[in-house]
Amino acid sequence: MVVQRVCVIGAGVSGLVTAKTFTEEGYEVLVYEKQDALGGVWKKSRRYPNVRTQTPGRMYSYPDYPLPDSYPEWPSGEQVNAYLESYANHFKLLSKIQYGTEVITLKAIENGHKGWQVTTRKCDKTTIETSCFDFVVICNGVNHIPYLPEIPGIDKFKLNGGTVLHSTEFNSTTQLEGKNVVVVGFGKSACDIAMLAVEHALSCHIVFRQPDWKVPRFFCGLINSKKLFLTRCAESMTPKYKPNLIERWLHSHGESLVNGFWKLQEFIIRYTFGLDACGLVPKKPLIKSIVAKINFAPKNFYKYIRNNKIIPHQTSITKFVEDGIELASGEKLNPHLVIFGTGFKQAIPFLEEKYRQLCLDNEGYFHLYRNLIHPQIPNLAFVGYNAGLSATLTSDIGALWLVQFLKGNIKKPGTHQMLAEMEADLEWRKQNGYAGYGGTCFFSSTFHYLDTLMSDMGLPTRQTGSLAAIMKPLDSQAYSNAREELKKLYGSKIEYSTDKSQLQFEHSSTHQ
Repeated sequence: MVVQRVCVIGAGVSGLVTAKTFTEEGYEVLVYEKQDALGGVWKKSRRYPNVRTQTPGRMYSYPDYPLPDSYPEWPSGEQVNAYLESYANHFKLLSKIQYGTEVITLKAIENGHKGWQVTTRKCDKTTIETSCFDFVVICNGVNHIPYLPEIPGIDKFKLNGGTVLHSTEFNSTTQLEGKNVVVVGFGKSACDIAMLAVEHALSCHIVFRQPDWKVPRFFCGLINSKKLFLTRCAESMTPKYKPNLIERWLHSHGESLVNGFWKLQEFIIRYTFGLDACGLVPKKPLIKSIVAKINFAPKNFYKYIRNNKIIPHQTSITKFVEDGIELASGEKLNPHLVIFGTGFKQAIPFLEEKYRQLCLDNEGYFHLYRNLIHPQIPNLAFVGYNAGLSATLTSDIGALWLVQFLKGNIKKPGTHQMLAEMEADLEWRKQNGYAGYGGTCFFSSTFHYLDTLMSDMGLPTRQTGSLAAIMKPLDSQAYSNAREELKKLYGSKIEYSTDKSQLQFEHSSTHQ
């Protein structure tokens, strides 16, 4: 089957670059976005006040569309959303997006060999439309379904005037004013919100099971953390599935060097934040925490804990009661507002059941080759399920890989070989702590992952060949000419025309 009509589900970071990549190759693209605007987690109604990027902005940009020079090192959520809007406008993507359109079913046509039937529902909840596509790319990401733990008594607490929110529902500091606040979690969103509560609420408590390692944005107030943690050299200090020669040596004969590197970082972090005085030294070694994720500590976070402006409780909530919460430690707190910074759960509820079971197991792990496709499901792909240091960069290169895969420019192993590789890779990651977010996040393998995709496409790897290159933080712009290199290698199967009009997809419509 010749692929021409492409459906992209989601208009966030991954959806936008996927739509752009397929469009510039001449495919006819339509994007379905459930919300009333683009941006995904960066959309105003989904982001909490004062949120900033985890990684430096120069990393958090698309390779062929740099952030404005006026942006700070860590851009705000508002700036990121403005950047995404500018990107969509610059590459003429806005006319391809149908807002307020939720995909409710995705059904294979002849087991996917003839494409997919996509059924959507408008935000009015009454208009149902069905369209057929040759190829579908799921770009809703792993951060689209907020996770709220099931805790007994929550309805009783709400009926008595208490408020319970997920971090995605907290979008104004006025929600904190005049209230005693409990924040649940110890990740980025939880700690950021706790800092806001110090400033705007009557009191702030933070409840968490275990403290995580957090990294200062600047070590000793001088050295940008990206120069220590976000380089190819630092990445080589973590174990790898299929390591190269240097990595193999480091984690065998050079193990003492690796251990020394991480012990030094632990010492600096403990000293910088006064973790011992706070009683918040994580049990898990830093190297075990950093393989799948890393959090930058908000300025003064540990200082506020030492000064009791943020009161920590290393425990869990056992139940809600009418006037507060009871903790497993035996304590009782009396908040007006409880905010859960507990992340998201992974699901693809609209995908036909038998295919969903292939992609997502009962433990919440995704089974995808290169984190992009499942070998047994034709004409279906995922982008944004491959997050590393830079979601913009991994999504961009992932979308390029998909186009080259469709065009037959990637040497395709047999189905059984791809399945075996996919399962062996996931199993290794699960055993070595790399399987966060359902196996979709490999923070400390970003270079490694990008190298694999580039090699598959016949392109040279980036930031290698010299000490200066491997010591340089990940640079999205190093990949800016990948498209030109691909054109020289393979040309374009479909003639691209910037004047090609938006395809009018045939659909059936019912009004309930």
